[in-house]
Amino acid sequence: MTQILVSGSLTSIGVSDEFSPNTDELVVHNGRFAENFEDGDLAVAPMMRLAVVACMDSRMDIFKILGLENGEAHIVRNAGGVITDDVIRSLCLSQRFLGTREIILLHHTDCGLQMVSEDEFKAELEAELGIKPRWSLEPFADPYSDTRQSMQRLLLTPFVDAQHLRGFVYDVTDGHLHEVPQAE
Repeated sequence: MTQILVSGSLTSIGVSDEFSPNTDELVVHNGRFAENFEDGDLAVAPMMRLAVVACMDSRMDIFKILGLENGEAHIVRNAGGVITDDVIRSLCLSQRFLGTREIILLHHTDCGLQMVSEDEFKAELEAELGIKPRWSLEPFADPYSDTRQSMQRLLLTPFVDAQHLRGFVYDVTDGHLHEVPQAE
């Protein structure tokens, strides 16, 4: 069982320590996919003029959660769905060059960032590698307040039009979305 450091103690995350690369199998899957490929005529601009910013959590299939099809939306993902400079860069390009107008933030319950101490993680990396990363992990306790903070970041940046912005927390135990109101 794989263990990670959480608040100073090792915690099991339910993943076997055994590993073998998957890429060859995935390339075979792609061959089967390409045999019946039908999306070659999709435009680069998303049809719904929608961009979704979401966590990279493997339990979240953004297309299924929102009932989307290929070509309908841009999906921007990272650990925690954090509004970083790179997410702002992607949204700015999405809006200015590809016509998106609406943004949905999609955070979730039981996020891995809720279990991480930034200081401990950075200290561990520095002890192992001799250098701390410059980037922030942005751990949080409450996905609802974190979504609200992310919305506020988009409302404050001059590079993104957040006129049509809504935020949600996806419940990984029942599949429901819970809307998060913007801060007053």
